[in-house]
Amino acid sequence: RFTGRTEVIAKLKRHFFTNTNDSAQNRKFFLLHGMGGIGKTQICLKFVEEMYDSFSHVFWVDASSSGTILQALKGIGQSCALDSSPESALRWIGSLKENYIMIFDNADVLSPAALEGYLPPGRKGNILITSRNSNMKTLTSPENSLE
Repeated sequence: RFTGRTEVIAKLKRHFFTNTNDSAQNRKFFLLHGMGGIGKTQICLKFVEEMYDSFSHVFWVDASSSGTILQALKGIGQSCALDSSPESALRWIGSLKENYIMIFDNADVLSPAALEGYLPPGRKGNILITSRNSNMKTLTSPENSLE
């Protein structure tokens, strides 16, 4: 049972669903960072559960290593009847016109630059990252991260 953290969920909702003039063209990033075991993943799960109908697709990626990211992308490609290459999955996700969200969970070990290499091309979509590594802030602006 998930309790509390309503202010964090509310901040995520405001961030991803507040309309701005350029929100249709620009990808939105958000980072939840902090020590292990404090509930970052649970917050993401609750947010997605509450907002599921607002996203055309939800992509959950175990970002604990390059290998787990590649495995997740291969699985996405296979489930969408693409070839099993991670590149084809990323191209397909990047081509989506709808409002998708891609969650990179446990991005603790990779550098921000390395994680950036696994982002879909294009400027649309939403990216939510959980990490113990506060350096991931370089992928977003300070107001779009929360410890």
